[in-house]
Amino acid sequence: MSPVEDPERLAIAEAVAAEAGREALRAFRDGVGAVRVKRGPHDLVTETDERIERSVAAALAERFPADGMVGEEATSDRPSASGITWTVDPVDGTWNFAAGLPHWCVVVACADAAGPLAGAIADPLRDELWSAVRGGGGLRCNGAPAPPRPVRAMGSSTWAAALGPRFADPRWQRLRGRIGPIRMMGSLALDLAWTAAGRYDAFAYSCSLNPWDVWAGQVMAREQGLDVHAEPEERLLTVLPGGWWEDLGLGAP
Repeated sequence: MSPVEDPERLAIAEAVAAEAGREALRAFRDGVGAVRVKRGPHDLVTETDERIERSVAAALAERFPADGMVGEEATSDRPSASGITWTVDPVDGTWNFAAGLPHWCVVVACADAAGPLAGAIADPLRDELWSAVRGGGGLRCNGAPAPPRPVRAMGSSTWAAALGPRFADPRWQRLRGRIGPIRMMGSLALDLAWTAAGRYDAFAYSCSLNPWDVWAGQVMAREQGLDVHAEPEERLLTVLPGGWWEDLGLGAP
């Protein structure tokens, strides 16, 4: 596999994510089905999540039978024989989805040995499909190049941040008075897409770095020239314009 653009897998990611988004939107409007708790009281899964994951996995297996699959709900996981693995989050922001809050998305992405390769994030409520492929020249929205990313000063920047107790850590406390407002919307992947697009200027999440959460957004951010700092041991993902990591002292404890 060349480390540059893979237009075929990008096109399939876009098509599959768009169709899954339409299916999720119908369920959001008509009923998401039964809801159950997974690992904790705020970690939900709906019938819609599981149905869409199986549908996406089947579509990808038909098109790329040698590729692997790993999904958030683990309904259709399979090993890879090609060196490429797909991931799907059928509804990222399930709490919002189940509660009727209009901030969630569908995520489809793939990676090879070099890392995230291509990804699509469908936001059917706004009729937006964000996508990117490694080496492909930037972020796409609905199949066309996204508008140029705005450039803002740190002091007037908007951040997508969900750090929980880590907000009290010294390195994050040092940001007080140096950045603009923080927003917590409830969909990690959609927040990553909006950071790549420039709706947010920066992103900082405490998360497990699961592939279904981060692969698509990481390739989008990197294609937009943003710095991606993944810290698995700290369960942290930070996405920033070039130089901000050093200027804000985020590498210090």
